[in-house]
Amino acid sequence: MSFGQRGLPDFLRRDRVERRYAELTGHTAQDMDFHTLYAALRHAIVMLRVAYRQVHFGEVGVPPDPDTLILHHDSLRAMVQGSYWEGPGAGR
Repeated sequence: MSFGQRGLPDFLRRDRVERRYAELTGHTAQDMDFHTLYAALRHAIVMLRVAYRQVHFGEVGVPPDPDTLILHHDSLRAMVQGSYWEGPGAGR
């Protein structure tokens, strides 16, 4: 649950996507935690640039912790720290 919304809990579940990918290609996906983190980091960089533009044009102020300008920074931090994938279904 994010932003007080239920979201789409069964949409594009990683285990199902990996299984379907293997069925279609005959290859098992490897190192998915790394690839998920890499994609999240690239997304964070793009969104941070958007936030910097908002600051530059006066649409938002600079928060006390500039890291909060990164969209979903708590999830990204958990990925980097290795706690995002802990527990049943955590972060997936």
